[in-house]
Amino acid sequence: MAKEVKAGKKFDYQLETVLKVKKIKEKKEQEKFAESQREYYLEKQKEKEIEDEKKAKAVELKGMMKGRIPNMEKIVQRREHLNLLKEHLDAQIEKVLEASRNLEKQRGKLLIAMKDRKIIDKDKEHKLDKYNEVMKQLDIKFMDEIATLRFKREKMNGDGRL
Repeated sequence: MAKEVKAGKKFDYQLETVLKVKKIKEKKEQEKFAESQREYYLEKQKEKEIEDEKKAKAVELKGMMKGRIPNMEKIVQRREHLNLLKEHLDAQIEKVLEASRNLEKQRGKLLIAMKDRKIIDKDKEHKLDKYNEVMKQLDIKFMDEIATLRFKREKMNGDGRL
């Protein structure tokens, strides 16, 4: 079902529009992946900030308890604050895990889009190679015909017969 290639005609890939669509889809998936990556790193940064704050408050509480016996109400407040920070940290860890799952899902979509585009690219490459081979054969055939005609003409001019 392949079209016959005519001499002098430039290469025309029939699936060029499909290739353009695949490239556009791949670019959009790359953008979505980059956005997922930014979200993941943002959530990871928030987790680190909460964890650092929790550690600082824990050290502060230990410092309060080492010296003279402090006001118990302040200790209880600090302890409650630490518990609240732990809850925030746990919630943030869950957000990080969700962002990580989204990132991996988007990575999978990006890989599929890249594979789809590469398949079409490879097909185009193979078709171009076939086209170049056919053009080479046509050039050889043309050069053979020219040589044959020149030989016949020289033969006719030389002795008048074939």
